[in-house]
Amino acid sequence: MDKTINQKAWFLVLPVFAVVAFSAILPLMTVVNYSMQDTFGNNQFFWNGVGWFKELLDPTTDLGERFFASLWRNLFFSAVILAIEVPLGIVIALSMPRQGWTVAACLVILALPLLIPWNVVGTIWQIFGRPDIGLLGYVLAGSTMRWPLPEGAPNGTIVVNANGTDTTLTPTA
Repeated sequence: MDKTINQKAWFLVLPVFAVVAFSAILPLMTVVNYSMQDTFGNNQFFWNGVGWFKELLDPTTDLGERFFASLWRNLFFSAVILAIEVPLGIVIALSMPRQGWTVAACLVILALPLLIPWNVVGTIWQIFGRPDIGLLGYVLAGSTMRWPLPEGAPNGTIVVNANGTDTTLTPTA
């Protein structure tokens, strides 16, 4: 029995292309357009062309020097993370059970963190670190370390600099 070749089904993909063009490509082109302009407010734009990019990619300027320093820190951070995550993922995959009830239990344990939205993670750690209701805060408050950290402590600076930016955070009361 010969199968009839019909290529008309490709027309069903056209609505997807239209949605992608409207929801992804059009906003991307708008961002590219805005990156070539300068504004002084009041919705008045002035054409700057590639001037911003020339200044950013010139390592002799202060902006370019900071950009390349931040870029190298981010690349180093990404390389370290990949050097940890890839072997760890392979070890976890190879050590997972292949049959029995433990397969489902392991999959649930591995998938559970994916159900937590990323913006909730910071709140969870803040609650975990509070000395009145958090376990970590309770343990650290009983130790010799001053907890919660006093104003001006370098905790914000350490976190932000570890993520590859030059910003210094000052905790507020």
